[in-house]
Amino acid sequence: MSRYVITITPDNGGGTGADTAHTTVRVDTSTGQTRITELTVRAASGGGLAPADLPPVDLDLLVRALTGPMPAQALPPTAAAAEPEAAEEATVVAPAAPAPRRRARKAATRARKATAAKKTAAKKATAQKATGTRAYRRMPEPEEVMDAYRRTGSITAVAEHFDVPRHTVAGWARRLRGLGYAIGRQ
Repeated sequence: MSRYVITITPDNGGGTGADTAHTTVRVDTSTGQTRITELTVRAASGGGLAPADLPPVDLDLLVRALTGPMPAQALPPTAAAAEPEAAEEATVVAPAAPAPRRRARKAATRARKATAAKKTAAKKATAQKATGTRAYRRMPEPEEVMDAYRRTGSITAVAEHFDVPRHTVAGWARRLRGLGYAIGRQ
């Protein structure tokens, strides 16, 4: 899983004062970047909250906690630590898939693609051997093609000289004309 729902509810000793706020944070890590998709703060009594009643939540620290192991360090002091009676409780509803599983899935996908590419190349090689034809032929150096054309005098003869289909040499000629060479019909 790569989505989290975090609910933060202050534990004020069972009291239900107007200053009690319920916070919900929805976090999505499916794209490789951690994004907060929803942040909701509601007054428990429905009467509203004053700015001082908002819960002191370090969203950066919360998001970093979801993205992986944190280096060992002292956590910064928070208002919750200063006031033990206003301690906050966080619940993660949907845990994320461990990073090693994602890496394993990606590696398996790469292996499948590589195997498919090898099979495709083998099929092409087999087809070329069976039919004796080439699927594609790179153009030799322009001067080499032009020398063959000057000696033979036609596109068809150049195709026979290089043992490629006539349409292949016609494509070469089109390309050479674009480079400024005089070849083929003028």
